[in-house]
Amino acid sequence: MTKLLSANFLRLWKSTAFRVCMIVCAALGVLTILGEFQFQVSTGADLSVPEVAQYKALLEKEFFQYVGIAGILAASFISVFFGTEYSDGTIRNKIAVGHSRLSIYFANLITGFAASLLCIAGYMLSCLAVGVPLLGWFTKPAPLLLATIAGSALMLAAFCAIFTFVVMNSSKKSTSVVVCLLGVFLLLFAAVYLNVRLEAPEFIQGYEMSVNGEIVNAVPEPNPHYLRDTARTVYQFLYDLLPTGQSLQYTMLSFTEPLRLMGLAAAVTALFSAAGAALFKRKDLK
Repeated sequence: MTKLLSANFLRLWKSTAFRVCMIVCAALGVLTILGEFQFQVSTGADLSVPEVAQYKALLEKEFFQYVGIAGILAASFISVFFGTEYSDGTIRNKIAVGHSRLSIYFANLITGFAASLLCIAGYMLSCLAVGVPLLGWFTKPAPLLLATIAGSALMLAAFCAIFTFVVMNSSKKSTSVVVCLLGVFLLLFAAVYLNVRLEAPEFIQGYEMSVNGEIVNAVPEPNPHYLRDTARTVYQFLYDLLPTGQSLQYTMLSFTEPLRLMGLAAAVTALFSAAGAALFKRKDLK
């Protein structure tokens, strides 16, 4: 596998797609900070005042936006970078020179994950380089920040495992690109829906209008859409399981059980890696 990884990374350094992704991520890091800074200036906030900087110009508010684009980035890069291996005959050539299918599969998985991490690192570094002078340092506790970074890395691994599963078992690049991009947006919509259901309040304000139009008897009423008992447990599990659900939680720093999220991300990574490798091992490459 060492030779396969060396060849993959050599190809990666020469890849236009990888360079474009790096540039786009770095640019997004800068633009995100500048946009937030411009907003604070336009609202008249004095960023030199600690209280203002703490509540209105949090660096982490923009820094962790990379989590939201991680899935789209991985879907785009992996499907484009590895999608040509069937049409170009690269996979057949690798097998012809003696590499096993499992080695080929996991070398591609590792390469895709490493490339995605490097792109995200580009966002983070540019965000820090511009954000610290303009917005100040982080205000959240270090354990929370480190847990978010570690958890988002495992979340990214889960995304890469899913997209590698698709790409390595699809013979057409166009199919891989469409399935990966459409899939990540469908997963995002599913996560948003689950979050909306979980955030529904237990009670809603009830209103009765009097004859003269005044509101009377504004008594809270049970919300029929509030999730209870087993339904809430199932929805929460699915929300935590989906990589897009995790991305929403990491972006908003709203998670309470980081080890649970990391464990679920690791489980998704292992499941799709094992299933993808098993299918690729039996795939007809002719």
